[in-house]
Amino acid sequence: MMTEKTEYRLNQIFKATLNLTGRVGIAGLKMSDIAKEAKIASGTLYIYFKSKEELLNALYYKLQRESAPAIVDTISHLPINIQLYKMWHIALKSLVEDNLRIIFLEQFLISPLISDTNKKLDIKFKNYLKELLDKGKKENLIKDIDSQMLISLIIGFLRTYSTHLVNEKESILTDDLVDKSFALCWQAIEK
Repeated sequence: MMTEKTEYRLNQIFKATLNLTGRVGIAGLKMSDIAKEAKIASGTLYIYFKSKEELLNALYYKLQRESAPAIVDTISHLPINIQLYKMWHIALKSLVEDNLRIIFLEQFLISPLISDTNKKLDIKFKNYLKELLDKGKKENLIKDIDSQMLISLIIGFLRTYSTHLVNEKESILTDDLVDKSFALCWQAIEK
């Protein structure tokens, strides 16, 4: 069981890593800079993570547990549009709350530092989305277009819209905006 102090320290390290990734990219990350950004000693950082690779994989895993892939098992029995909506809601909310996630995820997923375990997590989620869209095509709910193209449309819209909301300081994510943005996405893919 994780102590409150350990959880606080890990969150401090993860936040520093996201902030630095936004400024210097994954390739430019150094453990000493992460420690400095987190306001901890480098030695303390190495107590938690033996290497940059271990830290980045732990951060990726944490982000996955907090976003859409984490709910797949609990929503898979629901209608297709409801599953997509629930994932949309969680993803949009988490990206607006911390848009640095996008920068990190896009860079990390193509990084040679990603572990086989995390590659499998990513593949599992993409396969779930593909199967969900393929099922929707068979049920005549979703346009008969390549599923990878549909996934790119969904994820691209999600990323672009969340970035817009973050950059527009007066924009606040409301349930109405979640509903309207998902409705637009659904209209783009439904048959």
